[in-house]
This record gives sequence, structure tokens and C-alpha cells, in this order.
Amino acid sequence: MIKSTVVSILKTFTDDEVGLFDDFLKSPFHNKNEKVVNLFKVLKKYHPNYEDINFTKEIIFKTLFGNKKYKEFHIRNLFSDLNILAEKFLLNVHINKNYNYEKLLIEELNSRNIQDNMEKKIRLLEKKMNTEKSKDHNYYTNKVFIYEAKSFLLVDKTLTDNFRKEQLSSTVKLFMITIMEFYFYLIVEEQRVKIKHDFDFLRLMLNYLKSHLNDFKESPLLIIFYYLLLSFFEEDKDEEYFFKAKELFDKHFRVLSKIDQKNIYSMMQTYCINKIGNGIFKYNKILLDILLEMLKYNVISHLEKDVININLYRNILILCVTLNEIKILKKFISDYINCVDSKSRMSIKAYSNAHINFLQKNFEKTLELCNEINFNDLLATTNENLYFKNDIKKIMLVSLYELDSFESAFSIIDAHKHFLSNSKLLKENQKEKIMFFLNFVNDMIKLKINFDDFKLIKLKEKATTNKELIYKEWILNKLDDIKQDKMHKT
Repeated sequence: MIKSTVVSILKTFTDDEVGLFDDFLKSPFHNKNEKVVNLFKVLKKYHPNYEDINFTKEIIFKTLFGNKKYKEFHIRNLFSDLNILAEKFLLNVHINKNYNYEKLLIEELNSRNIQDNMEKKIRLLEKKMNTEKSKDHNYYTNKVFIYEAKSFLLVDKTLTDNFRKEQLSSTVKLFMITIMEFYFYLIVEEQRVKIKHDFDFLRLMLNYLKSHLNDFKESPLLIIFYYLLLSFFEEDKDEEYFFKAKELFDKHFRVLSKIDQKNIYSMMQTYCINKIGNGIFKYNKILLDILLEMLKYNVISHLEKDVININLYRNILILCVTLNEIKILKKFISDYINCVDSKSRMSIKAYSNAHINFLQKNFEKTLELCNEINFNDLLATTNENLYFKNDIKKIMLVSLYELDSFESAFSIIDAHKHFLSNSKLLKENQKEKIMFFLNFVNDMIKLKINFDDFKLIKLKEKATTNKELIYKEWILNKLDDIKQDKMHKT
């Protein structure tokens, strides 16, 4: 197999782009090296995966040069030349997106003082921009560009009064959207890592928006951002603002760009995670619905077609388990197990079926499936797959408790504690949460072996008051069972 930068680029090409790149290479304006054209002719046979037993530099060299002696530097130079041309092609593709071509042409006409043609191009660009429904970052960037380009044409500056107000308004909106997008990243970062940011300027801007909201009502993206950010800073009305943002997002979803959809989904996830962390568990279902919706509309962080990110897969599965949504979980696994990377698929299938059997209370089968999982198949390093390990260790512990395999349960608890102590990736609050659960189950087993009514009362109080207790409902039920068992025996 060939590992090359140009191969990484070619993998991203659509079928149409493969044809366009072929034409690009054959154009003498871009390329005069016929050997590079021939190289691509060979390579595109392996599109889109570029994975085949014959996909080697030696075989490609033989295809191109027949029985000539293989020369590594020769084929390496050809790949390098193709890479340079592929990058130029990507630049051309980018220029033709988001009105970049029109804007660059207007700038070039201006630099050559071809004002009549420049004026026509500005009018055409403005006409196209007026059809845009998504008032997003690119929209206001282009509007500001148009106003600046117009000002180059006006010698009499008094004439600029015709559009200065609108120019200022577009500039303000562009600034606000840019700033709010940046603060989105900071809010998400605070949730992911132990860090605190200064949001004083954002609060000032939100206060300004609140008193001038009518000036921005024709900009749906900006208003969605506004309500979504308020949900993080207005504690008394945060849920009202969150659902208002969600309602507007649903209404305008189709006209928003993919990157804006991703940003909004990311913020909604962060809001839900914060709520769940504060013990408001109805947001587990809201979060699950958001993740499934992202999959439905293909608004996900990865770029590969028909491949699901393994951590996204896990998040949906764990939410289904938390909510005891067996039907949704089964459908999700059926729909997406074949979208898991082939190297991880067998282990993910065992991981998935272990959780289904766990929900169905088939505890022996759960343990059997847990032992089939090869964690090295999941993610690259031990630390990276620790979330999967934590999941499995927890359901193994509960299963062993349900089967009265207490010695094995004690062993799992001890091993899990050592695992947590050695992990460098888990945040301290996550470690504490899992450690609390392990100690709690440990105390429950001891109580089941040697009943003490006072200790049972204390454990139940402890479980009831702890908002973040893992498997809280299961634990409360098991504590009731311990009491019932004792009453039957007496």
C-alpha cells in the first residue's frame, strides 16, 4: 500500500472531481508533464479507497515504464509533482466556492482600473447575494466586500450615504457572528477540559443585542446564536432560551450552512451535558434525540461517507442504555454497525450486544460477550479506549452482583480502581464519580453478605442525595431488595 500526501487528497475527491482533475492535468496552462497525466490515469483506477494488493509503487512504475529498472526517486518525484498539481486543483475548487471567484476578479479589475467591467461584476455579485437565505458569516463577509468595492467606484463621497448605513449594519452583524462563534469554542472547551475563560465581553454584547433585538431579526443565525448563548448565562431563564434557540434552529435548519449546523449542535450537546451533570436527567433523552438527528441529517464531525465515528457510536449507545431504550438501541445498532470501521467492527458488535443483553437482564451472556472484546481494536492507545473499558467494567460488575458472584465482583472493583489510578486522560471529577460508584457497590455486597439495618439506612440516604451516582435507579432498587430479603429471612 502507498502512503502519500497526494493519495490522501485524491481519497477526498468525488467522482465528478476525479473527472475535473483529469481535465485540469491535461490543460497545458496547468501542466505540461505528460508522465503526471499517465500517473493519474493509473491511480484513478483505485478510486476512492486506494487500497488494493496491486496498489504499490513498484507495480505502478511497471505499468508506466514497462520492464525498465525500478527507480524509487523517479516514482517519488512523479508523486510529488502530482501532489503539487492536486493542491493547485484544490485551490481552484476553493476559489469557486462562496463567491471567492467573483470577489477575486473584482479585486483584479480594480487593481487594473477597469471600472466599467468592475461595476457590472459588483452588480451581478450583489444580485446573487440577495438570493441568499442564510444570513451567516460568509453572507455578511460578502456584503461588506460589496460595500467596500462600491466605495472604490464613487469619487463623490457624499453619494456613499446611500449605502453607508447598510454597510455599517452588515459589518456589525459580521463582527457579532464572528465573536459569538469564537465564544462557542470556549464554552465547549470549558466542558471538555479543566479550564476557565473570561466571558465579560460576551455578556456586554448579549446585553446590547437584548436592547436592539429588532435590528437583527432578519438574521436567523445571529438570533439562534443569541438565544443559545443566553442559555449558558441566564440561569433563571436558561431552559426557555435553550428551547427558543432549538425551535428557531429547527425552523431555519435547511438554509444554514453545514458548519453552522455543526456549531449549533455542538453547543446544544454541551448545554445538555452540563444539565445532566447538574442532575437534570431529562436532558439525557434530549441529548440522545440531538445525536440521532445529527446522524439522520449527516451533520457529524467526520468527513468519511458511510463511516460513523466510534466515539459518537458509543455516546448514542450509552445514552440508550441509561434511558433503557432497548428498541431505539437495537435499531441504531442494526442501522450503523456496518458503518463502524472494519478493524473495530467485531469488538464493537460484542460491546453493543453486551449492553443489549445487560438491559434484557441476560447477565451471564453479558459477561460472555464482554470477554470477547479486544480493546486494542477500538482506538489507537490504552488511554484513548478507556471510556469503552469503563463501560464494560461497570456492566460486568453489575452483572456479577446480580449473579451473586461476589468474589469476582470484589476482584473487578479492585482492578477497576487500579485502572482509574493509572489513567492520565480521565478528568478528576470523572474518576471521583466512578470511584464513588465502585465503593458504593462494594458496600452493598458487604451489606448483602452481612446485613446491618443502620448501614442500609445510611447507604440509602447517600444514594438518594447524590445527583451523579452511576446506575442510581438500579442501586436504589437493589438496596430495597436487600431489605426485602432480610425481612423474608426473619
